[in-house]
Order: sequence, then structure tokens, then C-alpha cells
Amino acid sequence: MYRLFLALRYLLTRPINLLGMAGITISVWALVVVVSLFSGFLQVVEGHVHAARAAVSVPNLPPDLPWPPLRAALRDEPQVADVAPRLLHFGMLARPGRRPPQAPLPGRSALHGGDQPFLFVQGIDPQAEAAVTGFAGWLADPAIPTELRSPSPPLAPAADGTPTALVGLERMRREGLRPGDRVVLTTAQVVRDARGNRTPTKVQIDLVVGGAFKTAHGGFEGNTVFVADATLRKRLHPGEPDLVQEVAVAVRDPAQLDATAARLQRAVRTALERGGGDDRAAYGVVQTWREKNGRFLESIEHQRGLMQLVLFVIMVVAAFLMLATLSMMVTEKVADIGILTAMGGTPRGVASVFLACGVVITLAGVAAGLVLGAVTGVYLEEVRQAVRWATGIDLFPIEVYNLDRVPCAIEQAWLLQVAAMALVVGVVVSFLPAWRAARHDPRVSLRGA
Repeated sequence: MYRLFLALRYLLTRPINLLGMAGITISVWALVVVVSLFSGFLQVVEGHVHAARAAVSVPNLPPDLPWPPLRAALRDEPQVADVAPRLLHFGMLARPGRRPPQAPLPGRSALHGGDQPFLFVQGIDPQAEAAVTGFAGWLADPAIPTELRSPSPPLAPAADGTPTALVGLERMRREGLRPGDRVVLTTAQVVRDARGNRTPTKVQIDLVVGGAFKTAHGGFEGNTVFVADATLRKRLHPGEPDLVQEVAVAVRDPAQLDATAARLQRAVRTALERGGGDDRAAYGVVQTWREKNGRFLESIEHQRGLMQLVLFVIMVVAAFLMLATLSMMVTEKVADIGILTAMGGTPRGVASVFLACGVVITLAGVAAGLVLGAVTGVYLEEVRQAVRWATGIDLFPIEVYNLDRVPCAIEQAWLLQVAAMALVVGVVVSFLPAWRAARHDPRVSLRGA
């Protein structure tokens, strides 16, 4: 009992120990807030990506694989709700007689990087696409002004028969496009000569802007244009009425997504083998929405891991501050150590006094850091607004990331991990001065009393 009493007395009579506690508090607070911010951001981005993608996709299909048998094979899976064929190309969209814009594409500077004006051109069947993705909701998003909305049915030809295209809302605003404006889609077509050689040829398709669409995923919205699959098939793939380059699949039970994808992979492999031809191992690799965007999501996860490492180093630095204060305490209490030893105190008992000091400092710092971190995380958006109002500095510009507020996800498992790491570091650091105190020769200690 006397050990805890002495430990508390030493702590209360030496305010400098608050420095060690403050260091632990700040490091724990930073670990909780920053990692919770990254976790919340990752969850929000995953939601945005998921909202802009089909649950499962089958890309990179061979050109000679007929669509009807593949569709039948995919629909045989009980968990498949519906399928939609797609044609995929790259291209540039610009007004007639004008060069494509050279500014960064909407959504790319924040989440993807790059400044090239290329677009992903998706040739779709609007009804089939609406059955497997949120396509219908993208056209009816409340953020789209009435004058920029697509008429029904979407992607229907203009009055003069010109094909239409759906363009992302932010791109339309940046380029001043309106429904009915004429644009030119520049892309390429691979042409085979008599010898079977493949030569890319420039192709320009006259289009009319049919309206805007908006998704939560800014990168997808800013870099994608929708065109009717019949338009691309007519201009780029004449004589190939059954050509499909990608299939989007909707599943009935998202909880069985991975198992469903594995079964679909076997069905696709069977369809490819029946199609004959050379080795087709590289074709038709079934991907879930997470696998299709794996590198992008992994990059955010990697950044969170690096931030955890950096903040853990800050915790170690704070622990060294506690080590310095405890070492000073041991030096100042040399006489007390001699008296304790003379009264029958063992080296183990002396060490426990100073070890208890370090543990108390660590526990107080961890508790304060966890509470402050959790409260700051819950009110992170209010903190951002207060700082912006007071200083004019926006710590987290939510508009850049297409967010409504600063995201934050406080995970109980992470709180326990932070507390455990801080306690381990605190105990290890406290053991060093406690061990030095236990090794003091009582005669030397009393001589200095």
C-alpha cells in the first residue's frame, strides 16, 4: 500500500510529470482522430465506388464470343438478378471545331490524379443498365438542374436522328454544355487488312448532348460518357451484332457476393471453352466491384497504414518525454530511496514505486487521449467549421472529395489497439528508471541524504 501512496505523492508534488501525461494524451488523441478520419473516408469512398459500379462485372471478353449463350449461362446462376451488356472504348469529347479541354478532368485531381482529357466511353442499353446499376438514379439526381436533365427515354436519338450522349454533370458545367449541343466523339477503330494485320484508325462520331448524370463517385462521373450500344456497334463494330466487351451483373444477396462471383467465373470459363479458339485464360476474369477498384481502395488503405506508423513514432517520442521526467524523479529521490532501503524496502519494492508512477501517468494519458479523440472525431465537422470561421483555413475541403461533411468512423477495435500500444510503451519506458532506482546502493543514497 505504501508503494502506491509514495507513487501518488511523488506525482502530485512534481507538476513536471504533467508533461509526460500530456505527451501520451496528444499522441493517443492524434492516433484516434487521424486514423478514424481515414477509416471514415475509406468507408465513404467505398460507398461512392460501389454506388457507381455493378456488383460483379465480366470484362475483357473475346470478340468472337456470342452474347446469347453467355447471357444464358450467367442467368442460370440463382443469385444473378440481371445482366447488362456493354461496349467499352476510350475517346475525347469536344464541340465541333474545338480541341478537347486540357484542364484536369472533374474528379481526377482529388482521387485519381492526371490531367489528360480522355474519357471512358460506355455503350449501354439504358433499360438493361438500369437493372444492374443505379443508372436511373444517376439521371434523376436532385443535384441536376431541370434544364440539364435527360428526357425520357434516355439515349434516344435526337429529332434529326443524331445519336445522343449522357455527360457527367460537373463536366457539363465546366465546359458549358447544354442538352441539344452538338459534340464530336473522337475515338479509334481497329481495322484488319487482308493479311490479318490490325491497324487502329481514327473515328469521329457526331453526337448530341442528351443530358447530364451524377454519381457519388466523382472520378467515374467526370471521366465517363454514356452512348447507346447500337451507336458504337454501328460505327465501330459493323457486322458484329452480338459483340459484347463487358457484362455488368446484379446479384440478389450482396452477402454472397464473393461466392457468386466464383460460380460465375466457372460459368464464364465453360462458355469460353465452348467458344473454342486459342488459349483464353486471360479473357473473362470475373471481378467484384471491390476487386475492380482494388488498387484505388488499397492506395487509401496504404495511406492509412503509413499514417498509423508515423503517429506511433510520435507516441514513442512522447514516451521518451515521460522517460526524461521519470529519470529526473529518480535522481531527485535518491535520499528517499536510501531511507526506504534502510527501513527494509527491497529493490523490487523500490522499483515498483517508480514503475507505479509511470503506469499512473500512462493510464491518465491514455484515458484522456481516448476521450478527447472520440469527442473530437464525433464533432470533427463542427471543429472544421469553427476553424474555418475563426481563421479562414479549411482543414479538410469536403468539396474536393465530393463529401457532405468530414467523415469519421471510430472503431472500437482500433481504440483498444491504441490503448494497448500506449500501455505497453508506457510500461516499458517506466521500467527503465524504476530499474535504475532499484540498483541504487543504499549506503550511497543515505550518504547524500
